Order: sequence, then C-alpha cells, then structure tokens
Amino acid sequence: MEAEREPVQPQLDFWFDRWPLGLLVVVVAASILTPVLSAVFYGGVQTWPSMATGFAGTALAFLIALAWDRRQRALAELEEAAAERRRQEAAQTAEQERREVEARRRFSAIALELERIQSSLQRTVQEQQAYRYFFPDLPSGSWQAGSGPLGVILSNYGLMADLSTFYGHVDELQWRLRFKAQAGVDDGAVSPIIDALAQQMLGDVATLLAHVRRQIASPDVRPVSDESGGLVVARRQLTGAIRAVDLQQIESSG
Repeated sequence: MEAEREPVQPQLDFWFDRWPLGLLVVVVAASILTPVLSAVFYGGVQTWPSMATGFAGTALAFLIALAWDRRQRALAELEEAAAERRRQEAAQTAEQERREVEARRRFSAIALELERIQSSLQRTVQEQQAYRYFFPDLPSGSWQAGSGPLGVILSNYGLMADLSTFYGHVDELQWRLRFKAQAGVDDGAVSPIIDALAQQMLGDVATLLAHVRRQIASPDVRPVSDESGGLVVARRQLTGAIRAVDLQQIESSG
C-alpha cells in the first residue's frame, strides 16, 4: 500500500485573495490625501466648498438610487404576491372543479343504484307476500364506494346522513327477507312487517332520488348553512315500519 500523503495546506494567492484588501487600503489613503493635497496646492477656499458640494451631491444621488432600488424591490414583491395569489386562486378553482366533477360522477352512480332499488321495492310491495323465497335486487356497491369521497367534499351533511340511513334500511330489508326464508319461520306473520318497511322505503327513495339528481346538476361542495339537517330518514325511527303493522291482523293470521 502506498503511504498516506499529508493533506496539502491551503495557500493564499496574492492576485486573487489579497488584492482586494490592498486596493481598499490604497483607496482609503487616496481619499484622505487628495483633499489635503488639493487644499495645499489650490487653497482651502476653493477645495473645501467644492468637496462639501461634491459630497452632498454624491450622498443625494446615492439616497435617490437607494430609494429607487427599494421602490423597484417593493414593486417586484407586490407583483410576486399578486402572481402567487393568482396561482392560489387558479389552484382553488381547479380543485373546486375537480370536486364538482367527482361529486357528479359519484351521485350519478348512486342515482342509478337508487332507481334499481326503487324498482325492487315496488316488486317487493306487490309480490313478496306471495312467495316464501323472495330476494329482489337491492344493490349498495355504488354507495359503499362513493360514501367516503363524498363525505370529504360534500357540504350537504343532511343528505349524506339520509343516504346512510336509507342504505341501512336496505340491509335491514335484506335481513328480513332472509329471515323469512328460514325453516320454521311463519312467513305469513313476517310478510306484513317486510311490506311495511318496503312501503316506507319506497316513499323515501323517491325523495332521495330527487335530491341526488339535484346534486348531479349542482353539487353542494361549498358550505351551505341552510342544509345541515336531515331530509327524510334521519328524522324518523326505524320502528315506524313495525308500528304500522296491525298486530291484531298478524295474530289472527297466525
């Protein structure tokens, strides 16, 4: 192995490192000697007034240049701030448009899903009492996929709460239909309960569809103070479907 070499110590170059200091010393000495020599050769009566006048003019020119430079910097800062504000406004506009497009896409899928559920609810009200095994099409995938993004960008919390509650009723209706199909269950006693819940949901889905279609046309992605409450389902208990059933009729049918 080669022997380790000692690190080379940095050296100062006169022409590139020390000449500014020498030049400064020469300039200071010249600035001191020049007025003294002028006063000796030309007299102080001519030298000192001209020196004072030149110094005042130089100082005034320096102050004017400094003020102009500060003004230009201030104008540049104002222009930069205005450009940054325009960039922020453009970014906010683009984000707002993106949110509106996202809301329209999500609500369009939910509207199609609600239409399918509405058709299934109509069939349930008309036909489910005649069959023990009745399983209509009750999809919920669009709501499950869109509820998260919509909850972030939508300001109409009442509508989101109503949709969430309605889809909870969809799960409840599916459970009741499966319960009716189980062995040992009196389908004649359970069918009126299912029918009452389906009729209640049929009225809710019509109202929700109208609000969802309005969101497709003009989504509420900004804070709206007059739409913070529920619309349909959030104001009513699920037991309303059970209370609507005539218990005496169930007992007589049993």
